[in-house]
Amino acid sequence: MLLRSLAASLASGLVALSSIAVAQVTSAGDAGATDQVQATPPAPDLPAGEGTVVPLLVPTPRAQPVPDPYGDVDFSVLHTDRFSLDIGGMGQVLGLGQIVQDPSTPHDRVYLFLPKATLRADGSFDRYSFNLQIALGGEDSVSATSGIDFGLLDLAFNIPFTADGTTYLKIGQFLVPYGREQLTDPGFQDFADTSMENIGFVVGRDVGLALVSKPGPLTLIGGVFTGGGRDVPPDHYLPERFGIPELVARIGIGDLDKDPFYLRQSDPHPDEFRYQLSVSGLFTQDSTVGHSTLLNVKSVDKSILIDSDWNPYINEGGVGHFSQGDWYQAGADAAVRSPLGGSLSFEGEAQVDLAGYSNGYGSVTIEGARAQIALTYDVIEIGLRYDVLIPSDQFAYLGSKITGGQPIQEVTPGATYYILGNQLKVVADLPLLFHAPVFTEPGVGQYVGTELQDQASVLAPKPVGAGGSVISQFVPQARLMLQGQF
Repeated sequence: MLLRSLAASLASGLVALSSIAVAQVTSAGDAGATDQVQATPPAPDLPAGEGTVVPLLVPTPRAQPVPDPYGDVDFSVLHTDRFSLDIGGMGQVLGLGQIVQDPSTPHDRVYLFLPKATLRADGSFDRYSFNLQIALGGEDSVSATSGIDFGLLDLAFNIPFTADGTTYLKIGQFLVPYGREQLTDPGFQDFADTSMENIGFVVGRDVGLALVSKPGPLTLIGGVFTGGGRDVPPDHYLPERFGIPELVARIGIGDLDKDPFYLRQSDPHPDEFRYQLSVSGLFTQDSTVGHSTLLNVKSVDKSILIDSDWNPYINEGGVGHFSQGDWYQAGADAAVRSPLGGSLSFEGEAQVDLAGYSNGYGSVTIEGARAQIALTYDVIEIGLRYDVLIPSDQFAYLGSKITGGQPIQEVTPGATYYILGNQLKVVADLPLLFHAPVFTEPGVGQYVGTELQDQASVLAPKPVGAGGSVISQFVPQARLMLQGQF
């Protein structure tokens, strides 16, 4: 009897302490605090021998943070009720061969690159999460003549606006939400590189914010960005004349994408039929900054439409006479994934885009499209991609036309061997370029314009017989890539 009485008294004391703790948490925290608990008042002592009922302490459900887009490949460092941290990395080794009808050097060429080497971290605290991604090597780490090191890829914070987590603000440096291929993570592509069409519409990363809402199957995104690109340092307080910041919108419907800023092509074994349909739009009016303009000084992730090596108007006027040009893009894209039974599955994507730039000196436009399919059986994937870029006749460098109005086309058959899913795979493909602009530098050799856009500078007028030229060529290529990520 004594033991039973002591047990009853101890249980009543614990319940009383719990009630006091709940009262303190409730009064100190927000009404929607994620760690608030609920309990019933302590029951009065019952006569010895009749027992005591101890109510359960049930946590209030916490709205989940933005899903970790790399949750299936990252290494989990720490996961608790309130805090999570995952780290991961990705590296690629790429071998490329091509045949160019070069008058000065051998036609056959072979290259070996480390195109991507990144380290990432994703984490959350209560309902807040972050994404960090750094380029440790390869061609994403660019040291410009200004001394700026473009090593930071993403550093963004996701701040929920609603209790259910379906609306949140993303703020920091991250991919501008335009275009499916432009938002696809390089570690989850079906081919060794993006399509040739991408050079006409790439937007890349920028500093800004985006409001994201996902009511049901819809995904709604509206963003405002600087327009100057990523990794812009402080202490550059220059005279400026404002235009309109980079305004971006993306609207989609479907259940395919976990995180709308980190998309995938490569999904070798989808669990069920899933799809996504989206439209994107972008507009900005350039701002003059110091001796140039915002779009002019953008150093990376620059499409040929706003590249002064291709666009003859964006650099017209000079200091004090630059025109604040308008840049717009619009596009639509779709993707499907579906199991076909057994170890067979299907993937397909399509995208169309158009863009234009105009200022007081002239205007230039570009159109493009991409379509690709892939069939996967067990660990082998076979894919085919077609893309086309239709430039306007105005693309030129110092008066020398680059493309004319002739479409540039690419056909790319490819195969992937999944050694360990997307964590370790080998990708082989055969990009075939039709009507590609090829720049000739006299006495040196040729450059394929869709891959080395800045080499349009060899077309600059020089003494008779010394200037460069451009011709349209068929350029066959072969690529082999080994990729690992964790």
